[in-house]
Amino acid sequence: MLNTIFRHKVLWILCLLIGLDSTQAEAKWLEATGQANVVHQDLVSARRAAIRDAVQQLSLQAGADVSSFQQMTDGAISADNLRVSSNGTVQDINILKEEVKGNLLFLTIQADVLIEDKSCRSNTSNGYLRSAAMTSFYLEDPQAAAFGGLYNIGQTLPADLSRRLGSAQKVKVLDASGFQVYTSPQTIPTSVTEEGSLTTAITASNQLGVQYVISGVIRDISMTRPDLVRTKSYFGQVKDKMEYGDSRFERRFQIDIYVHDGFSGALVYSQRYETLGNWTVPLEEKTGFGSAAFWRSDYGQQVNKVFDNIVDDLHSTLGCQPFMARVTRTDGNNIYIDAGADAGLRPGDTLNLYRSSTFYDANQNPYTELENVKMVITLKRVQPFFSRGAIATEPDKLGIQQGDVVIAW
Repeated sequence: MLNTIFRHKVLWILCLLIGLDSTQAEAKWLEATGQANVVHQDLVSARRAAIRDAVQQLSLQAGADVSSFQQMTDGAISADNLRVSSNGTVQDINILKEEVKGNLLFLTIQADVLIEDKSCRSNTSNGYLRSAAMTSFYLEDPQAAAFGGLYNIGQTLPADLSRRLGSAQKVKVLDASGFQVYTSPQTIPTSVTEEGSLTTAITASNQLGVQYVISGVIRDISMTRPDLVRTKSYFGQVKDKMEYGDSRFERRFQIDIYVHDGFSGALVYSQRYETLGNWTVPLEEKTGFGSAAFWRSDYGQQVNKVFDNIVDDLHSTLGCQPFMARVTRTDGNNIYIDAGADAGLRPGDTLNLYRSSTFYDANQNPYTELENVKMVITLKRVQPFFSRGAIATEPDKLGIQQGDVVIAW
């Protein structure tokens, strides 16, 4: 009979493995039996393996996407990886039976599973934290910042977005608002190549130690009628208010957000956001961007709504991207990567190994290519900021070296 603590651990593991979203779902009670080898009378490890096997069976019944591969070396399996992407959420679980036959443990469970349409809108594709750096934003028209003294917007805006995105607890965000990716409009992604690739994103990613680089361009923060907001006599202001009303204070806000994969430089997300709001701050006051007076204004409140939309979109976009980490060094069969417990990695996790290379197109533009070597790295030791794993053969034989990549889909 399993104790209460173990039952709670079982439920926690199942919840991690079988999704979290339950919108438009249908509840069903499903039953599955998992099995595992008992090695050196270690029933705890055998139970965990049997639970994982049972969960995979439940996932198949719930309508899951399954991908796997095996690699044979001298007639034996040297790499075995199974990935299950389920469309269900566990509501409750009952452990019905546990039995040991010889060196095999059989564990039968019954669970209440909500079956739903697969969506990555509100879930991450796995439980690992993606790392991203929020860099400085380029201000296309600096003169537009004069009204209200918004000269600090290029650094304050991304710093605020970084704080909000980090609070979502799904993305590990580095505030790199002092890091300049663009120096002129000509280097902005949409004007470089049709693919939107940005080779400087790879350099920035290496320097900042992150997987994704978030950048942006502030396109417009101008007043819709700048001629009406110039300081005038009292009677001139009264006349303007009677003739134009609040529209004389209307101000634009338009920015482009870009997310680049720091390993390949590829553009994985691009979106324009815009709004209008009334600049209700006294004409002579220089609030700066992000001050208390700024956020109290109608304009600031409209910008705040845009920020909420940006954070939601970035959170969903990054969560649906694969988790990736760099190989920092190899030692025998051991491979070290630059991600650890801070990203949610745990001993026993398996990651797919990819070899990176650079090729050039007809215009000699460099691109990064990732080649699946069909080998799985199993993590043996996880530290706060790095991990050590092992593979079945020596990395040198596969051409694996520093700068190559591990991926979890």
